[in-house]
Amino acid sequence: MTSWSDLRLALRGLRRSPLFATVAILSLALGIGANTAIFTLIDQILLRKLPVKSPDQLVMLFQRGSHNGSNMGGRMHSYPIYQDYQQKAEPLAEVLCRRLVPASVSVDNQTERVTAEMVSGNYFSMLGVAPAIGRVFNSREDDQVFMGHPVVVLGYDYWNTRFARDPSIIGKKILVNNYPMQVVGVSAQGFAGLDPAESVQIRVPVLMKDAMVPDWGWVHMDDRRTRWVQVFARLKPGYTVESAKAPLQGLFTQTRTYEMTLPAAKNWSQYSRDQFMKGQLVVESAAIGYSNLRNDFSTPLLVLMCMVGLVLLIACANVANLLIARAFMRQREIAVRLSLGASRARLVRQLLVESLTLSFAGGIVGLVLAFALTRGLLALVPTGNQPLLISPRPDARILAFTIALTFITGIVFGLLPALRASRPDPWTTLKDTMGSIAGTGGSLFLRKGLVTAQVALSFLLLFGAGLFVKSLQNLKTTDTGVALDNLVTFQVAPALSGYSDDKAVQFNRDLLERLRSAPGVKSAAAASVAILSGDEWDSSTAVEGHRFADGEDQQAFMNAFSPGYFETMHIPILEGRDFRQSDIVQNPTVAIVNRKFAEHFFPGKSALGKRLGRGGGPNTKLTIEIIGVVGDALYEGPREGVHRQVFVPAWGKGSVVYYVRTSIASSSVFTAVRNEVKQLDVTMPIYDMKTVQGQLDETLLTDRLIALMSAGFGLLATILASIGLYGVMAFVVARRRKELGIRLALGAQPSLVIWMVMREVLILLAIGLAVGIPAAMLLGRYISSVLYGVKPSDPWMATWTMVLLAVVSAVAGLIPARRASRIDPILALRHE
Repeated sequence: MTSWSDLRLALRGLRRSPLFATVAILSLALGIGANTAIFTLIDQILLRKLPVKSPDQLVMLFQRGSHNGSNMGGRMHSYPIYQDYQQKAEPLAEVLCRRLVPASVSVDNQTERVTAEMVSGNYFSMLGVAPAIGRVFNSREDDQVFMGHPVVVLGYDYWNTRFARDPSIIGKKILVNNYPMQVVGVSAQGFAGLDPAESVQIRVPVLMKDAMVPDWGWVHMDDRRTRWVQVFARLKPGYTVESAKAPLQGLFTQTRTYEMTLPAAKNWSQYSRDQFMKGQLVVESAAIGYSNLRNDFSTPLLVLMCMVGLVLLIACANVANLLIARAFMRQREIAVRLSLGASRARLVRQLLVESLTLSFAGGIVGLVLAFALTRGLLALVPTGNQPLLISPRPDARILAFTIALTFITGIVFGLLPALRASRPDPWTTLKDTMGSIAGTGGSLFLRKGLVTAQVALSFLLLFGAGLFVKSLQNLKTTDTGVALDNLVTFQVAPALSGYSDDKAVQFNRDLLERLRSAPGVKSAAAASVAILSGDEWDSSTAVEGHRFADGEDQQAFMNAFSPGYFETMHIPILEGRDFRQSDIVQNPTVAIVNRKFAEHFFPGKSALGKRLGRGGGPNTKLTIEIIGVVGDALYEGPREGVHRQVFVPAWGKGSVVYYVRTSIASSSVFTAVRNEVKQLDVTMPIYDMKTVQGQLDETLLTDRLIALMSAGFGLLATILASIGLYGVMAFVVARRRKELGIRLALGAQPSLVIWMVMREVLILLAIGLAVGIPAAMLLGRYISSVLYGVKPSDPWMATWTMVLLAVVSAVAGLIPARRASRIDPILALRHE
């Protein structure tokens, strides 16, 4: 017989057992679907190489250690250091720089906010990216004169959605931050950039910095102490990441030695100089690019992949149990085949075809479930107005993964039952009228072993899920120091709409007044940096009367507020006063500090009247007077805790974050806020409008994701394990039907029969827990970095997990136990 004949027999057999087929296929579909969904995200975020020329030659350069300057994002360099790498680095064939920034694009009097990327002129040529139409940047034409290259390359997807792939856009001028720029080309389809998860709509030469970030007036292209661009490079042939490290570190050390001779280093202490020279240049493969989303989600995704792997193992054990039970029901059929001359290998092949048929049916259903699950996970990721470049649709790589996983799954759960089912003694089996039901003690031992493994794995998943849920609960209940109810936030950036400094300041003042008088608004205020969003602005700060020791942290977390901010946020003023309108000047001379700052630098004393200075050197001028002390509040988020904070009056010329306290439901104020902005400027884009509670939920996204998914997978594993336990105990009852019938005939009480069955349930549970609990304690240390406020060996969580599994196991075992207690002895003996 051929494999095709085996397949037809398998399908015919499954049609005859619809309940068995349905349970098996759904169990496998859940396990395979969950694995496919998580792998879909892992593949696109963690594994997939960039669609560029020779991606394995790409490296990213970034610094570790003391910098003694300003840092404006992760893995940044100053522009002069980028030029040093470009001109002097022997291992590097080419070097590019880039910086993501928000921008306002106006076309036909319609303004929208987009993600822009400032790039060096060799960006496209180094990556080997051709234009879809027009041209892309090159060093000769677009990297020569500061503010001399007002040109734009559109991203392909943006060209498609915003301009309907109109080729006539080439050569036309659009307004970028109200600055006229000419569209010269569209990048190739499928190229998103060096961040595989970020949708970049436009790219502009980095020398157009002043037009792209007009409120960065203090950032100069020749400033070595301000880091604001990321640097990528292509290795020369013959170099690897490892072999390039030593010569690049040598160049980096030479560069820092030179920087020590510059005026900016004149007032550095000897300790600062020593720490500065200990800095290291890190060379890292950039074949998969660099993504903040990857940094945020890598650990949760790997944890979830381990969890769904355990779910699939439980599903396999479940289906293996079903197959063993089904094989016992077919022992007479198998014995007849062996008696008629069928080989054992032939029977194993037939049974494996049945297993693979079940597995591939589960894989097909699992693909549908994976698509739905992936869409649901991506829906949790906040993207603002920008599309997320991660697709839930399975491509060839995902299909290959699913097919391979499905095949392996079919072999894993099908091979052992097939081997056991294919070796009955035909003579004994055909004589034994109960053979089709009872089976051998060895097979029962195997089924019980599978169930104990399910219990152990279920404990691992439930215990882990409990830790993640408790961690999320701790994060959400952390006191933020701010009243989050009926509090709305949004942002505007007048400078990106072409406003001068004076006009931007006036716009923000007018808008704040309009908001405060709007219906349903109790108070409103403005800030420079959004709180609870992960963003931060810190600065070295000198403090009157305090001499910083070598290595002592001199950083204070900064923010700039309008008058009325603390009232709006319900943060108490403990000493002194709030800002006044007269305090708002371009270079403020007053500041308010939080309680942690005051108690750290002035323990047991009042901080009022003390003076501060911007900078950490010994000659820093103390020009700022402390006029108030306020209660502590979180800045970045719950995980980072309360920092020492210094607040200055907001001048209001750059991007501004508004906070509006309402007397009605927050969401109903959104329309009113938009109307107030439109009354001042109908073209002004509003972005990131949300409740502050919603902002906190976004900040806790990774924790919410892992808690939600782990709880779901833990519940799924428990259901599968309970089904497996029920199946085994039902099998035990059927196997012992004659014995139980005799016991009842001799006067045994039904409660005793129930206890006999439940005792076996408890034994299986105890063995599973004996394996699962130590394993959970051992593996807990690997997730400790993800937890907050809960130990990975938390005894209360372990106790609750055991109680839950005991209850579920008792329910699963009680059904066959009660059935056993109702056996009619006459029918049982007659059947025998």
